[in-house]
Amino acid sequence: MKKTAILFLSLTAAMAVNAQGVPQVEPTIEPNEAPVKHVKRATQNIESSASTTVWSEDFANGIPADWSQNGTPTTAQWEYRGPSTTPSNASGSRGYYSGINNATPSNSPIASTTAANGFMIFDSDYLDNGNTANAGSGLAPAPHVGRLITDTIDCTNYSNLELKFEMYARRFYADWLVAFSIDGGATYTDTIEFYSDATVPVNGATADNAIAQANVSSIIGGQSQVVMQFIFDGTPGNTNGNGYYFWMIDDIELRTPPANQFTFTAWNGAPPQDMIYNNNGGEYPKYGIMNVNQIVPVNFDGNFINYGTQTQTNATLEVEIWDVTGTPSLVTTISAPGCANLASGDTCDYTNLTTPTWTPPAQEASYLLVWKAVSDSISSATTTATDTFAFYVNNTLYSPDRNVVDNYVGTNSANPEIIAMGAMYDLTNEDPNNPGSGLIYIDGLDIMLSSLTDSTADIEIAFYDTTGFAFNAGFPAGATAAFRKSFTLNGSLIGTNAYFDLNDANGNPLVLPAQPYLMIINFFPNASGGVIRIANDASFDQPGYATVMQLADGNWYGGFTSDVHEGTFLRLNVAEYQPGQGLEEENFDAFTMYPNPTAGATKMEFAEGGNYTIEVLDMTGSRVISIEESVNANETIEFDMSQYPMGVYMVNVKGDRLNKTVKLTVK
Repeated sequence: MKKTAILFLSLTAAMAVNAQGVPQVEPTIEPNEAPVKHVKRATQNIESSASTTVWSEDFANGIPADWSQNGTPTTAQWEYRGPSTTPSNASGSRGYYSGINNATPSNSPIASTTAANGFMIFDSDYLDNGNTANAGSGLAPAPHVGRLITDTIDCTNYSNLELKFEMYARRFYADWLVAFSIDGGATYTDTIEFYSDATVPVNGATADNAIAQANVSSIIGGQSQVVMQFIFDGTPGNTNGNGYYFWMIDDIELRTPPANQFTFTAWNGAPPQDMIYNNNGGEYPKYGIMNVNQIVPVNFDGNFINYGTQTQTNATLEVEIWDVTGTPSLVTTISAPGCANLASGDTCDYTNLTTPTWTPPAQEASYLLVWKAVSDSISSATTTATDTFAFYVNNTLYSPDRNVVDNYVGTNSANPEIIAMGAMYDLTNEDPNNPGSGLIYIDGLDIMLSSLTDSTADIEIAFYDTTGFAFNAGFPAGATAAFRKSFTLNGSLIGTNAYFDLNDANGNPLVLPAQPYLMIINFFPNASGGVIRIANDASFDQPGYATVMQLADGNWYGGFTSDVHEGTFLRLNVAEYQPGQGLEEENFDAFTMYPNPTAGATKMEFAEGGNYTIEVLDMTGSRVISIEESVNANETIEFDMSQYPMGVYMVNVKGDRLNKTVKLTVK
């Protein structure tokens, strides 16, 4: 259990190396292509339903007369949007990056409870650029700070208080803060950040009706001269730009907090909810779509604060696993050890909230994973500390994403530009239909391309052995791809989940030895100013080499200093081994090859006589041996591998009723 001096909702600091020590790069300002969807739309708190409202403001009459502003510069002002203002409350941000210029404008306003009678917005994007592509050409060029200051509030009779309001915000290295004064605004002694970049990443957004809450009893409880400042702070910035985008607020309340309530929170670099795959949270990718042939066990964890006023006993994490393939059904509920006694304001963290393992069945299914914080006083039916994530097991697909588009990432997402992106696929398990082969089969790759992608661009798909890969250097000197293939994009692929076929000219799937691979997409835009951008799912922070990128300076990174690049939509299409047409079961093993591994001389014995073509390919796909033989039944032929480098080779044997590929290791 950990004590919090002030309740910071999901507060962490941006850094150049993440919790696993993976180098990260700072992102650049991006167009608003997709709303953040994994930050769920808010629902009202069950436990808070009996709260007493001490003070409130819903902006039904505009900005209250006794409120004030103190922007830096002075032109950095909050705006009131109401039914009769221009623009009205039907409009959100007006900035160049807001989506206002999209074919179908996506600059929607806040969807708060009383949005119909007005709300407040600090439109940082518009204040900086005036809806032009020229940064700094607006009324209040960034960096800037917007401060909206309330009147004085008397809280003398209320020792326990919470602040609650509704908000909609998008960030680029900006903070959304509320500062508190207990001397009528002369000094501000405490500040709380809401929705830090641990929860809403750079270039991401909250839900359009997000609930912001904080227990402020220790800050303003029982005080008679309370003043609050709502602060959009655009000064953090980064090397690629100042703080940007917007913050809308509405329906602000100070009210008595509930007796019994939990709130999920980030803690010491750990996210509010997390998944650990294959008992290796530091390195193993968190696949949102797990392939049926590559099943591994999963653990769940989290961190939550006792937000209520009462001590909670037997506080724990429950994770419900629902199969939603058809009619939803509860598969199982897994519980963590938990904290026996959790005082008000204390945190029960992942060291006590890691569940036992769950191994998904090796069959196609769609799941919803529901995190719930519960105790003796807060049941799974009444808790408001819940969050839900999707998870899939698929016969064909294998991907880091969870079918949620949070944003798009690509060439213009960093400075210098990104020239390659990729993901690690653990393909350790051989194809079950070809036991003993040590092989896996791949049909192709789905890539969800942004509508902004250059339709004349080229991409190259390449598979590399993960051995020796390192940040920032990348692959070892002399490393060659096990396979590579180039494609030219066209207009029909842009803005779609585009499929790229990796089969050969005869329609046979790509064949690779069963092992982990880094699959890399190399970017080659051709149009002037052209970009290539791929959809991204930021549900979970990926560890290690799970997702990687290379910048134009040659350095390789594991992601950004926020969760911008985590579950890239690179969906491997895993094929199944299919014996030749009409081939009977007894002919599957029509030849044997030995010794394997070999130091040179390699023998092949054929069960049936006939004419056979034998090709040996290295891992770049280059043919090193090609021979044709006519043999009798049970006859043995021999070829020599001693002149070739040590490593893995593919041996393909074709005959009248045979087409089979096996792995050969030269030692």
